[in-house]
Amino acid sequence: MTSPTVSYISKTLLSILFAVCLICAPLQLCAQNYTEEEYKTFQDIQAENSAVKKTDMILKFLKEKPKNDLRPYLIQEFQKTLATLSNEKQWSEIISLGHKFLAFDPSDDFTINYMTAAYAQTKNYKEFAAFGEKAYAIKPNPDLALEISKAYQKIGNNAKYLQWREKVLSSDPNNVGVLVDMAKRHLASGNLSQAVKYAKMCLDALPNAKKPEEMSDLKWKESVDQSYAVAYAVIGANSYQNGSYAAAIKNLDQAVKHYKRIDTAYYFLGMSYWRQNNTNAAMLNFAKAYLIGESTAASAKKNLDEIWKASHRGSLTGLDRVIARARQDLD
Repeated sequence: MTSPTVSYISKTLLSILFAVCLICAPLQLCAQNYTEEEYKTFQDIQAENSAVKKTDMILKFLKEKPKNDLRPYLIQEFQKTLATLSNEKQWSEIISLGHKFLAFDPSDDFTINYMTAAYAQTKNYKEFAAFGEKAYAIKPNPDLALEISKAYQKIGNNAKYLQWREKVLSSDPNNVGVLVDMAKRHLASGNLSQAVKYAKMCLDALPNAKKPEEMSDLKWKESVDQSYAVAYAVIGANSYQNGSYAAAIKNLDQAVKHYKRIDTAYYFLGMSYWRQNNTNAAMLNFAKAYLIGESTAASAKKNLDEIWKASHRGSLTGLDRVIARARQDLD
């Protein structure tokens, strides 16, 4: 249950990134270790309107005179340039100039944060993740960790995706959206022990979950109900795998009470009732899983057909009545 994003990265996250990038009040130049000629060069840099030319002039000066007392003023000029480009949404130019500056100073916090934001806004997920990791190392934050995990999901790096989801939970253990997602992913991969761990954490977190301000009451209720459904479905599926069919049915019934279009719950209800030789209940639940049309649909239909044929001389005639009843229950 995450809040809507703007150009992939949220407004909140942009403010987090830029919070460490606040430019200090203008520094007061004092008579220090620089010549009149050097000061004239500094004034020329200040007067330059081209962001590219200004950056090149700043870097040339810094490389040629690394210990000059004008250094902090020149760096501030570059920071002001990035801030202006950000206000103008010139993300590609920030990236180009940022790479130039980081080649000179790879650990510059200010530039790393602006590069992170720029790659987010341009939806370059690979580079956003790379710079996001650097920004996170500077100042860990669960919102940033969440966006990094999403980036790794976009580029198909599942190991990194899970790693950064764990980082979210290390600082925000009650993040219901992440807990639900982790439970579902581990269930899909067959890692039931991990799936159950996250499902139970989700059930513990849900009673105190806070509605995002921008979400309507109706959407929030739907989101909470679906989260409960996933958690109970995972626990029920685990009970089925352990041979505890009564416990499985109890938890799976809770799942479909909260959200009646969760195919996994109906599928394992079908399996549990089948194991108990309650074929009518098994068929009805398999039919519901089939009608929802998600990951369990094919297996559910196969099982439904098998049960029906076993008591109807190998024929599927009349099975449509079971499917019609299931469809009525789902509507």
